[in-house]
Amino acid sequence: MKTPMQKTFQLLLGSLLCFSPAFGGDVLAEAPAEEKRAEKENKPNKLHILYLLQTREFNRAIDLYQNYREELGRHDFEVLQQMGLIILEQGARSQDPATQLTSIFGSHIAGIAASVDILESGITSSQPQTQIAAIHYLGQLQDDRCEELLTKAMSSDYFFTRMEAAQQLAFRKAPAAVGQIESLMYKIPPQMRFFFPQFFALIGTADAISLLKGMMDDPFHMTRIEAILSAARFGRDDLLPMIRSRATHLNVAEQEACATAIGDLKDSKSLPILKKLSQSPSSNVKLAARNALYTLGDDASKEEIIALAKERNLFAITLLGEIQGSEEALLPLIKDPDLQVRFNAVFALLKHNDPRVAHALFEFLIRDSRDLGFQPQYSVGNSLMSWKVIPSAQQHQMELQGDLMTLSLNVREYLLRECLELNPETFLEIASVLFDTRQTDLIPLLISLIQNLQTPEAIELLSHKAQTAGAPLTRTYCNLALLRLKKGEQYKTAIKNWISAKKTTEMIRFRPMLPWNTRLAEKSSPFELTPEEHSRLLIECYQTIAMEHDDQSIDTILEGLKSGHSNNRSVLAGLLIQAIQ
Repeated sequence: MKTPMQKTFQLLLGSLLCFSPAFGGDVLAEAPAEEKRAEKENKPNKLHILYLLQTREFNRAIDLYQNYREELGRHDFEVLQQMGLIILEQGARSQDPATQLTSIFGSHIAGIAASVDILESGITSSQPQTQIAAIHYLGQLQDDRCEELLTKAMSSDYFFTRMEAAQQLAFRKAPAAVGQIESLMYKIPPQMRFFFPQFFALIGTADAISLLKGMMDDPFHMTRIEAILSAARFGRDDLLPMIRSRATHLNVAEQEACATAIGDLKDSKSLPILKKLSQSPSSNVKLAARNALYTLGDDASKEEIIALAKERNLFAITLLGEIQGSEEALLPLIKDPDLQVRFNAVFALLKHNDPRVAHALFEFLIRDSRDLGFQPQYSVGNSLMSWKVIPSAQQHQMELQGDLMTLSLNVREYLLRECLELNPETFLEIASVLFDTRQTDLIPLLISLIQNLQTPEAIELLSHKAQTAGAPLTRTYCNLALLRLKKGEQYKTAIKNWISAKKTTEMIRFRPMLPWNTRLAEKSSPFELTPEEHSRLLIECYQTIAMEHDDQSIDTILEGLKSGHSNNRSVLAGLLIQAIQ
C-alpha cells in the first residue's frame, strides 16, 4: 500500500515515475534509458534531473536543471517542486538526527501536504529533540493521520516527548486523549502526577473531569494543588463547591491555591472564606486571598498588597504588575539596594508600560561581566511567582536544573518585546543603547521589533545602523529589515552578496529546548535558531529572498543547494518550494 507521500509524488510525475527502490524503483530503472536518449538527442531531460537527485548527485542535477531551464526559457515549477520534495524525503529518511531535524524544519517552511509523512519519520527518530519538533508541528496540521501519529508518540522512550504528545492530544481534545494520558500517568511515580491535572482540565469531557476531581483528593499535596489551580485556569466553575470545601483544610499550600482559584473563577459567594484567609499567619495565603479579594472588587485589598510589596515581599511586587494604579508604589522599588527586589519591580513596572522603567531596565537587558541569569521561583501553593536573579549564570549552569542560559535569554527577549509597548521614542532610545553596547544575542529580535514600528524614526535608525563599522551582524540584519520594508534595491543587492559570501555556513543550529511547562511564549517553537551564530541570519536572508517569488530568488536558492553547506539542503528545499508557491 502506497503512502500519501508516494501518491503525491506519482501525481506530480505521472504513472511512470516512483522515487526510490523502496517504493518500486521505476525511476531508477527507467532513468538510465532516458539519460541515453537525452544524450543522444543532446538535450536535458527532467526525469534525468530527478534521477540524479535520487542518487544524490546534487550538483549534476542542478546543472542539468539550469540547462533544461535555458532550453525551456523559464523555470519549470513542477520540476522544482519535485526536486524539493525529493530532498526533503531523503533528509527525513536519513539516519543522521541533525539531518532529520532540518528536514522537519524544511517541511514546515514549505507548508506542503506531504509534511505528515516527513513528520512520521521524526516521531520514530532516536533523538528526543527531533521527536518533540515533529510533535510540535503535527499539532499545527489538520490531517486525519495527526492523532494517530501523536498517539504513536505516546510510546516514546522519553518522558518529555510523551508529555509534549499528551499536551497536543489534549489541545485537540482527541477521543483517545483521556485514555492515553491516564495510562501514562499511572506509569510514573505517584509523586510526579502533578503534571497531569492541566491536561484533564483542558480536555473537559465528563471522564476527564471525573479524573480531575479524583486528583483533588490525591495523597500528595502537589497533585491536589495542581488539580485545584488547573480547574481555575481552565474556567471549571462547576468544581467550585469542591474548591470551597478545600479552602478550609489546614494545609497552607492548599489554602493558598484555593484562594487563588476562587479569585480566578470570580466566585463572589466565597467572600467570607477569602476574608478569613486574608488574616492567615501565612504570608503566602494572606497575599493570595487579598489578591483574590481585589479581583472581586475589594479595593482595600490593593492597599494591603502594596503594603506587603513595600516590605519587599517578592510575590507581592510581582502581583503589582497586574494591579492598576500601582506604578507609584513600584517606582521606588526599581532603585532598591537588593538586586532581587529591583528586578521583580522592573518586571512588574514594565507591564504597566511606564516609560520611567527604561533606565532601570538596562541593568537586566544588557549582558555584562556579572552574567545575570533569571529563574522563576514559586510559592508553596504554586500560585504565586517571582523571579530569582542569579549572578555568574554560566558558572551555575551545571548546578541548576534545566537550561539556565536558554531560559535567561528567553526572559531578556520577553522584556525586550514588552518594551515595544512603551511609547515609540522610549523604545528607540532603548534600541540605540542595545546597539551601542552590542548585545549580539538580542540584535535579531531588536531589529525585527524596530521593523514592525515602521515609523520614519525607526527607518532612520535602521538606515544609520546599516552603515555601522565593525558590526557586520548588525549591518546585515538592518539591510535585511530595510529590504523587507522595500526601501531600495541596494538592500536586496547587499543581502544577495552576503548570502554568496556565507552560503557555506551551516545554516541551522537550534537552541537547547525548554520543557513545555517553562516556556514564556504559549506557542513558542522548538526551532529557535541560535541567535549568536550567523546561522539564524543566513536562513532569514534566504527566507526573505524566497518571499520575493521571482526568478532571481529561485536562482539564489538553487545556487545555495549546489554550492552551499550540505547540511543546509533540506531547509533550502523547503524554501525552494515556498519560493514557487
